[in-house]
Amino acid sequence: MARFALPQSATSLRVVPESQLDLRPEAEIVAELQRFRPITSEKNVWCFWDKGLDRMYPSYHCTVLNWVRKLGSSWTVRIVDLIEDSPNNVYNYVSRDWFPDCFVNRKMDGQHAAQHAADLVRLPLLYEHGGVWMDVGNMLHTHLDQLFWNALTAPDSPYEMAVWIITGQIRKQWGSFGNYMMAARRGCLFIRNWHSSYKELWRAHTNCTGFHKLPLVQDIGIAEGMADWEFKDKIFEMSDYVAQMLLGDRTKNLLDVSTGWSGREFWENKVFMVEGIFNGILGAIRTEYDGRKQAELFTTPLDEPDENKRQAAEAFIVEMLEKSHMYKVYHNSAGGLPALGDLVKKDGFKDADHRPGTFGELYRYGTVHWESTREVERLVPQPTDDKLILATPTTPATVEGHER
Repeated sequence: MARFALPQSATSLRVVPESQLDLRPEAEIVAELQRFRPITSEKNVWCFWDKGLDRMYPSYHCTVLNWVRKLGSSWTVRIVDLIEDSPNNVYNYVSRDWFPDCFVNRKMDGQHAAQHAADLVRLPLLYEHGGVWMDVGNMLHTHLDQLFWNALTAPDSPYEMAVWIITGQIRKQWGSFGNYMMAARRGCLFIRNWHSSYKELWRAHTNCTGFHKLPLVQDIGIAEGMADWEFKDKIFEMSDYVAQMLLGDRTKNLLDVSTGWSGREFWENKVFMVEGIFNGILGAIRTEYDGRKQAELFTTPLDEPDENKRQAAEAFIVEMLEKSHMYKVYHNSAGGLPALGDLVKKDGFKDADHRPGTFGELYRYGTVHWESTREVERLVPQPTDDKLILATPTTPATVEGHER
């Protein structure tokens, strides 16, 4: 990897001492990622690619390697897969009992089977072992210790879980949170109850079609926030797709009538919350959600003769690193403008966010070697109009079962 000095335009970035980084050769890091490593602490980064590291798109491969470099020796990055006899097969970490029959029997189908396999995997791993879950499209800027983990592990910390608040992206009620970036201590009951409800959705199903009609989802409601994204004709389809996040909202409003566990009490007292829209998709916001514009900025040559283009590309990557905790390379499941995540899967764009000699390469260097001087701000839980759901993780409420 080439070395770069901090851009002169950067006013709130600082250099991370190399002693804090893992700067081993790429081949050595890859070899380690492909081995099974016993779990010795909760400081695990969990991610999933069903076909393993070798079959990852180059953008995601680069991202995972940069996590290792950024986080240093105290964290263990683990790429879980579904390859038979793989050292990192999911069943080397959690038992089959966690999963519905369609997963165990490899019968999941539908357009988003791989994404939903990842949904089924993430929560058992966090419950059994603790750590941070990140989708492989999360280009990380802020070290996880600073972002989440120090708050969860400080002496006398009340927090057992940390989440990425994306109010309005899924539901319009304050506090909807993403499943693609979260942390939890081992044995977190919120995680277990949330997964139990999601596993139940898959009973007698092989894909997500119609999940929005199931009583567990109806307890909380559909993803009406997506209507604001010009997806009105696909709101039910998208509610099926993001059903796990809807059930996350259900879990935080659940009063388990079988045990007395209160999701709302847990949510208000034991969850560390970080704003996740500007801290996650700032690049999309700045480019009107057009992945092609992002690709154009990233692929601008460092020696671009057009000064305006060169300054625009530098300003873009500096703002990302200074003002957001990560850059989510998402794909647009509902159609419309292609997202950057759609483009990096296509020929001609697979290296768009890390091409040598471009501002993408400079940006990727910065995600490892630089850090923002701004502090991580904890969001305070806001009052909710959601009704308390009197039910269990796996059985829905009746109309009379809701708090009035």
